[in-house]
Amino acid sequence: MDIQELIEMFNEGDTDFIKYVGDIETFFKILHKRGLLNEIDPQGRLAEDYQNELLLFYYNDDNEKFWEYVLKFLGDVEIVDGKPYIVVDTMGDFAEIFCNGGRNDLSRDAVEALLSGEYDSYSYGWDSHDLTDDVYRDVIEELTKENLLHLKEYIIKTLEGQQVNPHTELLEDYAQQQGHPEYVIVDQSNIDQVVDNSETMNELLDNELSELRNELYSIYGSAYNNAYEEELYEDVWNELSTYFGKGDWISRPHTYKKDTSVEKYRAPIHNFESNVLDFLKSGKGYSQSTLEYWGSYLSILNEDFECLSVYPSDYPDSRKVDKNINMYFSDYI
Repeated sequence: MDIQELIEMFNEGDTDFIKYVGDIETFFKILHKRGLLNEIDPQGRLAEDYQNELLLFYYNDDNEKFWEYVLKFLGDVEIVDGKPYIVVDTMGDFAEIFCNGGRNDLSRDAVEALLSGEYDSYSYGWDSHDLTDDVYRDVIEELTKENLLHLKEYIIKTLEGQQVNPHTELLEDYAQQQGHPEYVIVDQSNIDQVVDNSETMNELLDNELSELRNELYSIYGSAYNNAYEEELYEDVWNELSTYFGKGDWISRPHTYKKDTSVEKYRAPIHNFESNVLDFLKSGKGYSQSTLEYWGSYLSILNEDFECLSVYPSDYPDSRKVDKNINMYFSDYI
């Protein structure tokens, strides 16, 4: 048979003749030497067995064609200024390369929710009443001077004109000083001492300031769960940094809607070339281990590389919780 017949047979998937020329690489070398390698169809029936071998041959002998087909087969990759980037519809798409949740690691659904901005702290986290049994200690004692002043003004306004039951020794003393031992008026003259006294404040929070107590619980719950969520997000990205850098949202024309754009997330890829080569080498001879079969870089990472895992801590950094408390305080009180 002449070489053209062999090329035609190869493109039709008939590769029995390969054993007579030595091996597939020898066949490619013969074609390359005769300037006929371009007549081989990387998307023909040979893809069932030899697509990876052909791409690896291109890598060494026709690098431009290698990258042409890699980018054609991997629909979520593009080259910008000579550097590879992954392009996804949502950041939640990255969840595909995480393990599907063991006993101690974060579930894939939770990873997707975190990356997509749809993580519900109260679904995945804890109720505020489960997080603290003392909002005086965990909230009031952590307030900045500015927020503490705001709290005192709130208490004075809330209790204005009220005859407060003197539940504690401090309140009894003020009631006596005010000339009516059966009740006390909380005002500007005694608010500093009232707020500084944990026993008195806890009594007020259980009684006259019960609405304030509920708000303080809400503040602590939001501060705690959001701090925990922030740490989980950082943990997820620490794992993702194995393969990707932080990216940006970009605007692209809609595929079929005229004058409409869509937002895509684009991030730089680490070790792209070596990972693709490792995938091609490990999948030699397997029809379901080709770039074309999987169609995306995320899919080949999921298929051929170790999945990522996040092992969350039991609780967030208390400094982040305190920071959030003071950040959210004026939104609640």
